Amino acid sequence: MKIKQEASMFVRSIGQFIWILTIGFGCQGLGLAQETKQAANPDAETEKEIRMLPSIDDPSDDEKEQTPVDEMVTRDQVAAKAFGPPPGAKSISPRNLWIDAKKSFVILDGYVAMNDGPLEMFACPAGTKEHESVVATIAKSSEVHAALLAVNAQSGTTVRFLPRYVPATGQRIRVWVCYRDKDGKFHAVDGRKWVQRAESGKSMEVDWVFAGSGFWTDPSDNHEYYRADSGDMICVSNFSTAMMDIPVASSADASQLDYTPMTKIIPQRGTPVRMVLVPIPVPTDTDDEKAKEIKPPTEDILPAVR
Repeated sequence: MKIKQEASMFVRSIGQFIWILTIGFGCQGLGLAQETKQAANPDAETEKEIRMLPSIDDPSDDEKEQTPVDEMVTRDQVAAKAFGPPPGAKSISPRNLWIDAKKSFVILDGYVAMNDGPLEMFACPAGTKEHESVVATIAKSSEVHAALLAVNAQSGTTVRFLPRYVPATGQRIRVWVCYRDKDGKFHAVDGRKWVQRAESGKSMEVDWVFAGSGFWTDPSDNHEYYRADSGDMICVSNFSTAMMDIPVASSADASQLDYTPMTKIIPQRGTPVRMVLVPIPVPTDTDDEKAKEIKPPTEDILPAVR
């Protein structure tokens, strides 16, 4: 009898021991599963931290404080309402584009899109190549082309690379950029001053020429498109699609770009600007001294909004 009782107690002890082991391993497995689940699905705080990491496209702290752009208004919308219409000029597009026939001015509004980074364009239409262009304009390239023709500018030919390099041709165009700084002071800057040679750091000296871009037809619907509307309005790298280009060799290879922005003198991103394009009279194309006599626009080019 005593042997049976001892055997029964031994069996119960073994059973309790197995039960404890089962519970222990079960809890450990559950903990491991929970850890695996947490690793696969970060908690709310971790997700929040990840979402708060800065993006390369985020504005700097200064831009958040000073740029007149909020979450509901785009930069081109701000630029469109920054200045009143230029006096004496005729509107030829609802996209803030005017001509002054007496002065041979083409006037267009935009904003500073980029002031530090790889540079292939000086100006592009908004929504195209702002990541590599100093200025983004409200008007399309095709509209600016028509405006230049309206002030009797003469278009030429775009760059050719084969069988040998032939630079872009066309009437030289002086580009002025007008804006007001944070203190309200008026500035009219030769656009070339905002572009520097990558190697020397010296500002660009050559004027842009009115190359004229070109058209292509989509075979799927036979619709004709102006090539420079995709972004190549005023280029600092040579493109066969350029509306305006520089008549010297300038690489478009991202690793060998010849020009960079003159960051230290370009206003912050989002600053509204008004560009004035002035054809340089053809007889002076070989006379740099006369070309230098082209005076910048005066302050009345930026009237207050009424």
